[in-house]
Amino acid sequence: MSVFIVLLRAIGPITHKVMSMAQWREAVAADGFVAPETYVATGNMIMRGDGTLAAVTTRMDRIVRDLGLGPGNKAVVRTPGQLRTLLRANPFPEAAITRPSEIGVYFFAGVRPSFEWIKDYDGPESIHIEGQHLIVDYDGRGSNSRLPVVIEKKSGVVTARNWNTLRGLVERSAVRNT
Repeated sequence: MSVFIVLLRAIGPITHKVMSMAQWREAVAADGFVAPETYVATGNMIMRGDGTLAAVTTRMDRIVRDLGLGPGNKAVVRTPGQLRTLLRANPFPEAAITRPSEIGVYFFAGVRPSFEWIKDYDGPESIHIEGQHLIVDYDGRGSNSRLPVVIEKKSGVVTARNWNTLRGLVERSAVRNT
């Protein structure tokens, strides 16, 4: 059995009325996954299970649909190793220490998101490509940035987490991976 980390897209106060984190954990366990644990209430889960990333993603998408969420609530599944790689890359080390909530890590649902548009982007944010992920330093401008909309429009379906959440998921999954 492997450890998987699930990041649900578009989870918040409205979706919590449809599907609570407790309901999600119960449904995931009922589907055969082992010891599902949610991390903060924004659609993050660590659990053990069998299968490929694609197979686990398909199962997770079905589970959230069965619980009443719509197709916009897409599951993005990663391994602990993939998240550790992102954390080690740390293209913005000073910001990761002083303002980790202002660094966004973008996880794409598609296998090969397009990043061609980045070379022409002239916004104030700093963007780093790390494999099939983007890491963005908003430098205090995250709430006013138009970049999240641009990212999804140009690169495909995506969910984002801040650096604090990435670090927490890496730490929690390391405990589960032993």
